[in-house]
Amino acid sequence: MTYIKYLENILSAALAFTFTRSNRQRAAMLVLAAGILVPPGLLAGELDEQERQPSAQQLALQIPPLEPEEYTTPPPQFKSLEQGRMLRVEQEAKIQAQTQYLAAKFGQSESSILKYVELAWKEASKRNGMSPEILLAMMQKESSLRPKVQSRYGAQGLMQIVRRWHPDKLHPSESLFDPEVNIRVGADVLEEYLEKAGGSLDKALGQYSGSAQGYATRVLNESYKLARVAAEAARQVLASKG
Repeated sequence: MTYIKYLENILSAALAFTFTRSNRQRAAMLVLAAGILVPPGLLAGELDEQERQPSAQQLALQIPPLEPEEYTTPPPQFKSLEQGRMLRVEQEAKIQAQTQYLAAKFGQSESSILKYVELAWKEASKRNGMSPEILLAMMQKESSLRPKVQSRYGAQGLMQIVRRWHPDKLHPSESLFDPEVNIRVGADVLEEYLEKAGGSLDKALGQYSGSAQGYATRVLNESYKLARVAAEAARQVLASKG
């Protein structure tokens, strides 16, 4: 078997077992390169006089024409990255909208309110069946978003936590006047009550408030308002992206 024939056989086998257009093109190029790099002396011992000056037809191997790669559809991993980026943009818009809503409602600076909103989103994300809107609505009802307030019963901070009732949920050195500590402990308490109530938010809120009349209804209604504010912000983000 001549070396040219040998190369043709390799090319045929490569093309038979490569299924994509781009891979077939690459296989053909590699076989051609192998033929070009062979020393002339090696071929001289195999080729007869006619084969020593091969015709153009002999060297014109059947290489599929180069065509544009089919990359019009992004690979799945890039789709996931884009979706993740859009979710982050939407969440940031929701947080900003809720911050502006609450700052205007309570006459506080957006910078201070933003911290409470971000903490609510952070703590809610760690727990099943809990939304940031519920935590924010509870803060409004409990303290009007005042982190240093204390009741005559000893309830402290944004979510009005009574330390002696929940010693297992915070370290002795931690202060309930710290918004991060207070919101974390408040979310822990609500999570515990939700579990005891079999997932009933009404009952859990009732226990949190000490069975205060109308507490659960007011908190839920305010949480719905906050959810609508967030939904409108997300809608505007999507509309701006066309």
